[in-house]
Amino acid sequence: MANPWLMGFDLGGSGVRCLLVDTETGASAASARPWRFIPAHGTFGTGFDLDLASLWRAVGEASREALAGAGIDGAAVSALAVSAIRFSTVLTDDAGAVLLAVPNTDARAAGESFELAERLGETLSATTGSCALPLHAAARLAWLRKQDPQRFGRVATLYGVGEWLNQRLCGARAVDPSQGSATGLLQVARADWALELIDELALPRAIFPAIAPAGARLGALTDEAAAHLGLHSAVQVVMGGGDSQMSLLGSGVTAPGQAGVVGGTTVPLQVVLDTPLVDATGAMQTAHHALPGAWVLESNGGAMGHSLGMLARTLFPDAPQPESRLFAEAQLSEPGAAGMLSTLGADLLDMSAPTVPLGHLTLSHMTCTEDARPGRHVARAAVEGSACALRANLERLQASLAAQGAQLDSGAIALSGGLSRSDVFTQLVADITGREVVAAAPWQTSALGAVLCAGVGAGHYADFAAAGAALCANRRHFTPDRDNAAANAQLYDTWNRFRERARESTAPLAAEHLLPRMLREPAPAAVAHSPPRERPVALVSASFDEASLQRLGARMDVEYASFRDHHRLLTGPDLVAALADRQVFVTEVDVLDLAALQQLPQLRVVAACRGDAVNVDVEACSAFGIPVLFAPGRNAIAVADLAVAFMLSLARKLPAAGQFLRQPDCTAGNMGKMGQAFNQLQGVELWGKTVGLVGLGAVGRAVARRLAGFDVEILVHDPFVSPEQAALAGCRLTDLDTLLAQADFVSLHAAVTAKTTGMIGAQQLAKMKPGAFFINTARAALVDEQALVEALQQERIGGAALDTFAVEPPGFDHPLVQHPGVITTPHSAGNTREVAAHQGDCVSAALLQLLDGGRPHNVLNPQTLENFSWSGPRREPTAQELAQLAQRGGPAVTDLQRDARPAQAQRADSGERATASAEIVANMRAVLAEFCAGLAADPAVRAFSAGQEVTLHFNAYDLGLQFYFQLDQGEVHSGLGAPAHGAEVHLEMRGEILDGMFSGTIDTMECAMNGEISFMGDAAKAMTLQHMNQDMQRLYTAARAAVGDPGDLAAIPRPGSAAAPAPLKPGDIREELVAIMQELYEAQVITATGGNISVRIPDSEDQLWITPSRLFKGDLRPEVLVRINMQGESLDTGARSPSSEWCMHTRILQVKPEATAVIHAHAPNATILANAGLPFLPISTEAAFFGNIPRIPFTMPGTVELADLVGEAMQDEWAALLVNHGLIVGGRTLRRAADMVEIIERSAEIMLGCYALGKEPPVLPAQDAAHFRQLGDIVA
Repeated sequence: MANPWLMGFDLGGSGVRCLLVDTETGASAASARPWRFIPAHGTFGTGFDLDLASLWRAVGEASREALAGAGIDGAAVSALAVSAIRFSTVLTDDAGAVLLAVPNTDARAAGESFELAERLGETLSATTGSCALPLHAAARLAWLRKQDPQRFGRVATLYGVGEWLNQRLCGARAVDPSQGSATGLLQVARADWALELIDELALPRAIFPAIAPAGARLGALTDEAAAHLGLHSAVQVVMGGGDSQMSLLGSGVTAPGQAGVVGGTTVPLQVVLDTPLVDATGAMQTAHHALPGAWVLESNGGAMGHSLGMLARTLFPDAPQPESRLFAEAQLSEPGAAGMLSTLGADLLDMSAPTVPLGHLTLSHMTCTEDARPGRHVARAAVEGSACALRANLERLQASLAAQGAQLDSGAIALSGGLSRSDVFTQLVADITGREVVAAAPWQTSALGAVLCAGVGAGHYADFAAAGAALCANRRHFTPDRDNAAANAQLYDTWNRFRERARESTAPLAAEHLLPRMLREPAPAAVAHSPPRERPVALVSASFDEASLQRLGARMDVEYASFRDHHRLLTGPDLVAALADRQVFVTEVDVLDLAALQQLPQLRVVAACRGDAVNVDVEACSAFGIPVLFAPGRNAIAVADLAVAFMLSLARKLPAAGQFLRQPDCTAGNMGKMGQAFNQLQGVELWGKTVGLVGLGAVGRAVARRLAGFDVEILVHDPFVSPEQAALAGCRLTDLDTLLAQADFVSLHAAVTAKTTGMIGAQQLAKMKPGAFFINTARAALVDEQALVEALQQERIGGAALDTFAVEPPGFDHPLVQHPGVITTPHSAGNTREVAAHQGDCVSAALLQLLDGGRPHNVLNPQTLENFSWSGPRREPTAQELAQLAQRGGPAVTDLQRDARPAQAQRADSGERATASAEIVANMRAVLAEFCAGLAADPAVRAFSAGQEVTLHFNAYDLGLQFYFQLDQGEVHSGLGAPAHGAEVHLEMRGEILDGMFSGTIDTMECAMNGEISFMGDAAKAMTLQHMNQDMQRLYTAARAAVGDPGDLAAIPRPGSAAAPAPLKPGDIREELVAIMQELYEAQVITATGGNISVRIPDSEDQLWITPSRLFKGDLRPEVLVRINMQGESLDTGARSPSSEWCMHTRILQVKPEATAVIHAHAPNATILANAGLPFLPISTEAAFFGNIPRIPFTMPGTVELADLVGEAMQDEWAALLVNHGLIVGGRTLRRAADMVEIIERSAEIMLGCYALGKEPPVLPAQDAAHFRQLGDIVA
């Protein structure tokens, strides 16, 4: 069958579920998305609204995820149906606009339902099978008419949420009998609207949709709906029904007398009827079954699932799955729960006399005083109480049926829904009811019921019996425990008597206490200002995750230019240019100072993705009325992870253990070395240890959470925390001296203030427990570094782990870096990929709150919110205020730079000496002298220097040359050697990098990020280089032209290198590679920075030459090619870094031993073909050689994942198309590889030309194409 799959949606009380089932194999896939009901203002806690936009989005996401999980295309699905919560109401007007949308928890129409009951009580029950309920559409329509007559007059259609979704999917206007019963306006005797009752209530008949039975076809998906779900528009939408009846259907409960329990957030118990029997007391309700011609009598156990979930979260708040933990703990208890009783969530609802849902839990210290885990008995009592409630509801059903001459089937009870997932709960139900219980698998029986409807409607099955037989056979059986039957009978009798007496005596008093809290109107959100009239425009240069960008993008126009991706730090003129006409700026490292703010009149909000917004002049922003948002705790999880990792690493001696097996004398089978390891590397466990946390902010609390499973005692010292707050975090509050004396691990997590600076000195270290470990992932200013060095050298403490230093980086020869007992990292604790998501979530939420007129909490200058406006005049500071602001120090990139000023950068003597020849040194000295003279005399540079005060000092260490330039309020000084009075910025690099930086042939920021440029000093002032980039390139190029080429700077041996690059020999393969590169560069299939080539070194199987990283291809020379092995390791000391794509090259050469060359080209036409998903067609004999070239989906360049995909695709091929990343080919020779690139690119150009003209490219006859495909190997 071409489309054997069926899809079922379940719109339940806790979320949207999607189930896919293959009718041929029985295979299935499921997905889920949460949704929540929104408290409705003005309803005093009784009303809730449905967010239909979120529901629609969740349905689409769940559908696409299920399709992906099943590994199928949307074309494989033939039909879908929807199961949905009962008692929801959606009212729409003629245009389909929603007038009211409420879920089954909405009771705003309680007053109207009482009026209906008083006026039409017996008529309602006899006609519809149910007494009046606040959840009925009848009461809600009366409420709307009373509250908003105008809106009531616009009502054109009454739906439930499932029927609304059906209409959105296919345009059908219909309701099934099971959902019709939930309106309180459908006849119980037959599936027709109760028109006389509708007329009596003065409701317009036209608003009631047609009745369509479950399994009836409603129509095909609209194009919009199909695209949203990832399906084809031929998919049929079939009528489903109410979730409880759908669950019965999915559980196989279809025969008269059969009983089913739907254990969801609420727990209805239903018995199937073949005639509409109505409960005489009105306590229960009768409704249509989803199965045509059948009914159900329902007793309801209340919000059992919701209550058990709430108790689980109360008892086990830190458990990953609190409900599962609750059932697991209950199993560890005993029958009777150590004498405890519970009626929490265990109800026997009376529909005719609704009461406040209340539960009781009896506790006595007399039974659990010595019990180490009393929570297990509380859990057991709650679960037993729930099982007792199910028995009470079953007995009520049985009694009502018996009174009318019918009976409940004595066979097994079917249990479905989320509660059926627990074997513990299901077994207890069997034990306490004394009946066999059958639990359906899968437990998502409501969604499965919808699948059955879809199968019947699509014609896969003749009827529901056939569908159920095919899809509902998988069940779990539970029989009662006869050994404890008497105890369980006694438990039920006691529980039932307790429930009845509590209902009469204590419950009313408890309800009286509870009602004021229930009916409390939620406080409206504080509104500080009006939302913007137009969509704001934002620049986000901080790292953000995709979800946060999407949230912002829905409300504002966002330009995302992460500083990490763009290698850009914005300051000064560049910052002003980037923020022109932007109202919102989200930054992480860019420096926003007073001068920039004065030039940005449109800027309204700044968000600094920092805990300490040192890069933003907050005081100046306040003067301009600009709120500055920040991201407290954005990297708390990252830092906490590393702090705990440090503890484990120190405890288990991981640095030494990691190096042990790398020792040269550690030979295979050497048991002496194993003995040495056994003796020297014995560590300690965290079990039973004491951890002392100095500071209990976001990081400290995160560390405490992570340590919760290690069986440690946690002490904390924090003067701003109370003992109770410490206890909430799982810690014990104490003073610093006690903490130091008792802790086995001391971990700093305090902020730097005047009081905390130097708080850990020699005296404090001396108080530490001997052998204890010291950890600092906070700030170096908290610690006296010299005192720490002495404590370690004297072995007063066992070791340390440090992520922060007084000077960063501290230098390889720093005593803490060199100490064997210290783990050091380069301030990387907060540097994780996930930080982008944390700060994105925090900042985007605050921005959206501002957009809605609210007052975010994470504002550094909250006073600006008092008069904040998105579109009105912005506050302008006075001249006196500006003068005062200008006298202060400005912002900085890091707090270390801010706190260290006005100190100037000091150049450290690296000990490196010039390695260039005297000729090259002389040539470069002449070039730099000419360059310095040009800088000092150039009018453009002098003009730029106005308002600037900065000195930059450069050292080309392999040349032994230094120079500087100074900008000083309109004056420019520059010359060879070091500046006379120090510099704010000092840069060191090889001569090749310096030459490339000023000639524009390398990416300067990338070189800096990769460590090829050493930088010390003020990062913001270092951006002067970025601002002057064009002028410096112009002047340096002129100096080079005037003096002449200085020589091959790339060939200079690196200081300390053992060998220079291999010299060229006649016929060297590197010359051919360079020639091929030049050819492809001129053909524009390899760009200045995009593309790379490699070739095996003759007579070597595992060595190759490859183009270097970050070199403009037009400047490639044989001498700069990099020799690597198949693991990407450079084989020449001092050589450049190989292309970042080396892994892709070596993988191809490994899977194709016959290949000697690989070319990765950024060929434009081949890339377009790959991106558009168009096939590579045999339009010529040349093109036919390749067949339909495999294409690789976009994968991050330079990764092993991409290399693996390419290697797999090219095992039997010579080329692959890379989506968004060009073309890669392998060849037996460089020449053949280049020819293949040319053939594929030219063929792709012809194909795209045909498509551009609206023509399908003509191809060779299939037989001829196959012939040339077989000969394809010859072109390689």
